[in-house]
Amino acid sequence: MAEGGAPPRRVLVVDDDPDTRAMTADALGDRYDVATAATVSAALASAVAQRPGAIVLDLMLAGESGWDLIRSFGDDAALRSVPIVVLSATPATEPPAGIGEWAAYLTKPCPMARLREVLAALFA
Repeated sequence: MAEGGAPPRRVLVVDDDPDTRAMTADALGDRYDVATAATVSAALASAVAQRPGAIVLDLMLAGESGWDLIRSFGDDAALRSVPIVVLSATPATEPPAGIGEWAAYLTKPCPMARLREVLAALFA
């Protein structure tokens, strides 16, 4: 439990690049309980098990894409409401029809201070 008995503020960082994943987790680790995943299947398993309060998601993952994870969340009533912050090298675009939405879209390289601001607003 976090301070005051509140549930911990969990963030799941999903990126297939180990350096980016570690850098992002390190930048958030002093404020959040951070879990990481490199694949859509690992991210989905972690989200089901740990119920994060937010997800930081790269769209360009090896094998599957972040769109696949967003679609999976939309199909799961318990995960549908988890806010997703896209952190991707691809420019912002509208999600494909039937995919779902995100809470914020940040383009890499993104200052970690900006990511922390976005997450702070989501957890406020």
